[in-house]
Amino acid sequence: MEYTKHLSSRDILENGVLFSLMAALAELPNRFESAEEDGVFTRSPVVGNYFTNEQRMVIDAVQMQLFPDDGNGPSARDLRALSYLEWVITDPVNVDDGDPKFIGKGVERLTHVSQTDHGMGFVELTPELQNKVLKRITQSKFGKNWLSLLMYYLTEALMLDPYYRGNPDMIGWMWLEHRPGFPRPVEGKTYRDFE
Repeated sequence: MEYTKHLSSRDILENGVLFSLMAALAELPNRFESAEEDGVFTRSPVVGNYFTNEQRMVIDAVQMQLFPDDGNGPSARDLRALSYLEWVITDPVNVDDGDPKFIGKGVERLTHVSQTDHGMGFVELTPELQNKVLKRITQSKFGKNWLSLLMYYLTEALMLDPYYRGNPDMIGWMWLEHRPGFPRPVEGKTYRDFE
């Protein structure tokens, strides 16, 4: 799939991408406070796949709400955002920050709100109702921080080197008209190899 649309600053502002990214990044420092308040801050190691199949489906649906398949660039699935997320949350730094547990707790809350408000799971809802549920959970500090964290990792999937399991065939870079720096990561010389 090739994306050739040129994005000007005006396009980005009009589409809300810049606003979404700024909001996501601004909320990141606060996510730890709300995680601690809710008792989900943990430093336990993540081994293997952290998310269950049900959690993966919910996260995928949320990511598709954040980066939909609307014909204006790659969607979350095109970017393999879920695959990237599952890989990056096993990074010891992200584990120490409590990200895996925090994301899992957010899936539980989203599922609860969806069941309470609409009598069905989040993935069973129409895209319009999914959007409504996401807006509802952002009324809490926890919900804002949770979506900000997912948006942060989704943005990384868009912009990082394909070596890290997102941005396949450099589709995010092509869409953004980005030229990567050199040298690019190779086996044995990635950021995790120098920790």
